[in-house]
Amino acid sequence: MVLCTQPKGASMKRFALHAVALLTIAACQDQTVAPTAARPSFSTMPSVACPASPTFIVTDEASLRAALAAASPGAVIAIRGMVGIAADVFVETPNVTLTCASAGAGLFALSPSLDALILVDLGGSGAVVDGLVLDASAVSVNGFGAYFAGDAFGPGLPVPNVRFTHNTVTCGPGGCTLLAGTSGAVISNNTFTSAGSFTGVHVQLGVDNLDSVRIEGNTIVATAPSTDFRFGGIRVVGARHVVIRDNIVTGPWANSLSLATLSTSTITNNQLNGAAIYGIGLTRNPLLTTFVLNSTFSSNVVHGAASGGIFARKACGNVFAGNNLQGNGSNIGLIFPDTSGANTVVGNPSLVVDNGAYDCNGDGVNDPNIITGAGAVMHGVNLGRVVSDAVVSSNRLQ
Repeated sequence: MVLCTQPKGASMKRFALHAVALLTIAACQDQTVAPTAARPSFSTMPSVACPASPTFIVTDEASLRAALAAASPGAVIAIRGMVGIAADVFVETPNVTLTCASAGAGLFALSPSLDALILVDLGGSGAVVDGLVLDASAVSVNGFGAYFAGDAFGPGLPVPNVRFTHNTVTCGPGGCTLLAGTSGAVISNNTFTSAGSFTGVHVQLGVDNLDSVRIEGNTIVATAPSTDFRFGGIRVVGARHVVIRDNIVTGPWANSLSLATLSTSTITNNQLNGAAIYGIGLTRNPLLTTFVLNSTFSSNVVHGAASGGIFARKACGNVFAGNNLQGNGSNIGLIFPDTSGANTVVGNPSLVVDNGAYDCNGDGVNDPNIITGAGAVMHGVNLGRVVSDAVVSSNRLQ
């Protein structure tokens, strides 16, 4: 007999997002789900293959909930067909995999009241979501989109080492995914499509800063403008040792990449096209007091960003090397506002606006940026409201 999990009665604290939603969980149903074999590994697979012998095969919402309630650590739950979800699906057992039983399988939202199609909560560390089609277009603007991982009902306790890989996602108006307090997370080889969201692939700190998150090989497409200038196709805040590599971000996201409170991280080989404001925006929220520090931005291609290729507010000690920043608004490749210093620019043939000489190390001496190989460098430029900032379109997200 399958044991039913109890409905969640608390309200969800949305971490720094500061919005609360009541969760309604569908009544648990008695369902027998036959276990089969052990868990495969997708860690080195270039493309997904549905497992031949999952622990459970599910075909509807009731059998999915029953399988999750019965799952032991390491179980593989394979979905057959497209399954409609009326209430949030929680993963609260470690190292569980949700995947496909056949190609094209996945979940879609039946109700706008969902927070996400899949929520990996406390206890779900190491959970894997792999090879699914996830349609969150019916989730309301107050939801997280297709996937949430984090301490859903608490202060942001860690839920580490989750993996979200090889999925095809239709984002909701609130976003595509949200991960909070998920050190060691991997988000790779997914395709995300948004018809206009507040934010895209959004990763942020919980009670502690994040460590060693990897966002690699994703295609993230906006077909309509996103709706908050602080965020973007990829948003990371409060992390160190992050790798953002080989992603393609296209369309009118406010910023293709929006990064803040970041250190000793690597952002490389990304193709960023068509941002409504900046291709890469650092500390786009002017209220944040922390900096982007000692990180490397290399071999990124930024094209068609309306206000410039890279905007580096509150940025110290970073290296910008070998980026192609041509073809952006006013041919501006890189902008250093006054709260930047000790950054190094190598091999950028486009215009650099350098207003920065911030005292990064607190010794009382300003630390100028070091710029070589630039086509032109301009100092003391008043960037104006459109370039240096934008009107906040929503107070819901922080």
